[in-house]
Amino acid sequence: MKRKNHFVLFGILLLALINLSPSLPETSISRSQREPDGESAALRGGKSEQPLREIEVYTMMGTEEFKALQAVNEEYQRRAGTVVTLVNIAPEQAYKTYRTAYASGREPDVLMLDGSWVADLASEGRLLPADLYETGVTSAADSLPLPAASVEWNGYRWAVPLDLDPYGAVWSPERFTGESGRLPADDKSWQSWEKGLSEEKASPDGIAGPQPILGLPSGDVRAFAALLALWESALQGEEGPRIERALQRAEALRGRTYLNDASVTEGHLPSELRAKVESGELDLAVDRLSRLGAEDSPESRVVPLTSAAHTAVLRCFGISANTEHAREASLWIAYLAGHEAQSGWYAATGRLPVLRSVYDGSASAELLRWLPNPAAERSAGAEAGAANPKKAPAREIAWSRSLDRFYEGKLGAGQLAAYLQP
Repeated sequence: MKRKNHFVLFGILLLALINLSPSLPETSISRSQREPDGESAALRGGKSEQPLREIEVYTMMGTEEFKALQAVNEEYQRRAGTVVTLVNIAPEQAYKTYRTAYASGREPDVLMLDGSWVADLASEGRLLPADLYETGVTSAADSLPLPAASVEWNGYRWAVPLDLDPYGAVWSPERFTGESGRLPADDKSWQSWEKGLSEEKASPDGIAGPQPILGLPSGDVRAFAALLALWESALQGEEGPRIERALQRAEALRGRTYLNDASVTEGHLPSELRAKVESGELDLAVDRLSRLGAEDSPESRVVPLTSAAHTAVLRCFGISANTEHAREASLWIAYLAGHEAQSGWYAATGRLPVLRSVYDGSASAELLRWLPNPAAERSAGAEAGAANPKKAPAREIAWSRSLDRFYEGKLGAGQLAAYLQP
């Protein structure tokens, strides 16, 4: 009987301790992650449990596409009832500006990144791992296969992809009549095109002498790599000799190459390079889809360079590791990467949305041929620095400088080849 009383007393004490113990806070899963549709109450027009705080976002966009982002952002602010400040930086200055912001401790909450920068910043502890984002965003399985550079490093995901800008070739069918208006399919045909170039092709202003017949965006190493991939695809044999042969052709046509300053181009259509092809000033040009457009015209034809799929420009959003507004940043990124915002992204910016479901509709059928092919052969220089992705930004900067020197005649094809090696 005495032992029974002891058990009763022990049970009473245990219940008292349980009732007096404080409940543990929820730390692993936020409400927004538990909701089936992945949206917060604020974005559905209701009130969230906690007011959303103001965040700052750095972007790197052209003038017209930044206007498109501002329109999407205004709709988000209206629904969420918060303020998102967008600070746009010239794309060619973005990497340096980001590094300066981090060095001064004044980095924003969210940064728009080139995919090739992710490993560099993640390895330095500058980015928050996507697994720690406080609201559901599109998973890797929901996105297109990522070319060029990845949003992953060291086994973790560090950013959320936004859009893709692959490279294509545009040409005048009248300049390739020997191929029935198509681009040459083998090296012999490319050689015939070279030999057939008129040495005294008159320019529009009447100046005699060899005129440009090939166009590239100035300083764009990925466009140059895509051009090499186009020529390599027509060659047989080992990769090394093919790269060498493609570089020799680039050197032979160096004096007949027009370099367009793409940084001053407003809007995404039409590009100066395509306009020059259609006017007969150039035979062939290589540029990004966002500047070329995806469809043929009576004066020109355009094709994606699938053999250079890994040169495509991938933009993504990452959250700064030191932000105190990870929840708000996550909600904003989830909205930008969601189906509603992505559905009209190509029409607004000329860049391919990365959400797979966008391509289920017939309206996007003509864009399917531009999607990256994971099995495509890697082109020369497309993965420069691939052996150490943390060094990819530095290698691309060095390669861009060497490419400028190449077209200034200060560097030969053999010397330029050294920069194509990982």
